Amino acid sequence: MASRPDPRASRWLLAAWLAAVFALSAARDLRVLGGAGLLAALLFRRGLARNLGRAARSAVAATVALSLVSALFLRWAGGAWPPAGPFAALALRAGLIGFLTFSVLDRVELLRALAPLPALSRLLAVTLAQIHALRLIATESRDGLRSRLPRRPRARDVLGSAGGITATLLALSTRNAREIGDAMRSRGF
Repeated sequence: MASRPDPRASRWLLAAWLAAVFALSAARDLRVLGGAGLLAALLFRRGLARNLGRAARSAVAATVALSLVSALFLRWAGGAWPPAGPFAALALRAGLIGFLTFSVLDRVELLRALAPLPALSRLLAVTLAQIHALRLIATESRDGLRSRLPRRPRARDVLGSAGGITATLLALSTRNAREIGDAMRSRGF
């Protein structure tokens, strides 16, 4: 059985992650980003494939989609295709920051690491509660669609029911935030 991470080491790793993300967010050169990516892959070899996949599905997919829309708009507005370098740097930077984030989260116990910082611990608890509520309602809506349809739900079915799901998600998030805020105020925070 693996031992639990040391909270002090976790705090140092979180501080290093924060500094790395801050530095990478300003990097624009593809060579610098590529070198940082190789260094990150060497430092975080354990779970490399899983965390690369997670970063590709979350950060890179959205960045590439938005970059394509932006490039198409610039092509339409300016009559010529914009240079691909800035878009490639943006996608690489998003993927690298996503990979670092997932790799650090695999190695840190956030609640223990943030225990000496009560404000950050409360913020983390609120964030995790909201994520749980959103995940729960998304799972329930997917199961509801599956139970109502004789076939597997398609993208059109999901988009058609997105309005009601979005309203439910917002109402649930508002209620959860209000309840957590009331509980924190009653405890003197």
